[in-house]
Amino acid sequence: MELKNFSLKFKDNILFSNVNIVFKKSNIHHILGKNGSGKSTFAKSILGAVDYTGKIDLENEKTLVIGSYTNIPIEYKVKDILEILKDKYTVELFKKFKESLDIDSIPIENKLLNLSDGQKQKLKLLFFMANSPKIIILDEFTTALDKKTSIEVYKFLNAYIKEFDAAIVNITHNLSDLKYMPGMYYIVKDKKIIGDIEMEDAINYYIGGVDYEE
Repeated sequence: MELKNFSLKFKDNILFSNVNIVFKKSNIHHILGKNGSGKSTFAKSILGAVDYTGKIDLENEKTLVIGSYTNIPIEYKVKDILEILKDKYTVELFKKFKESLDIDSIPIENKLLNLSDGQKQKLKLLFFMANSPKIIILDEFTTALDKKTSIEVYKFLNAYIKEFDAAIVNITHNLSDLKYMPGMYYIVKDKKIIGDIEMEDAINYYIGGVDYEE
């Protein structure tokens, strides 16, 4: 995925200006930025939900954005979802991904409405990834997950990019994401997305207030 002269304004506020950056396949790209810097609005612009100028080149690849605004109907039972999904994956991959997310620990007669946030997120991930997208945008996906669930999600995503040669852009506040999903690191600063930086520099800018100079 490539941004070419990408600019984004929301409610008369310029969030991004003339951004040019490439997110390579077979990598997880972690984006850190302070509140209000426009990260979630950027994710929505990829869906076409927010107007922008310039170009987002998705290379004609299947693209998925998963955030709090993407959901499975809550009246579905777990068994209904699994029945739908078993024909979407190969038998081997379905077994592998179910195990990595510990899906079998979720009672199959329960409706999504009655599941924990972590259980919902794991099923949401398995459900939306079934079409084998090559570009995945995660918008604060691991926020509010407990450590066990987060590690299961990390295991799944690490396996997914290897299996499908995918690019994951992970917009996050959760620094555990960076530890358990090695990848490339970016910060949002001065209406730009700055990449090719060390993880420590990204963290220091985000939580330590240490300025970053290119």
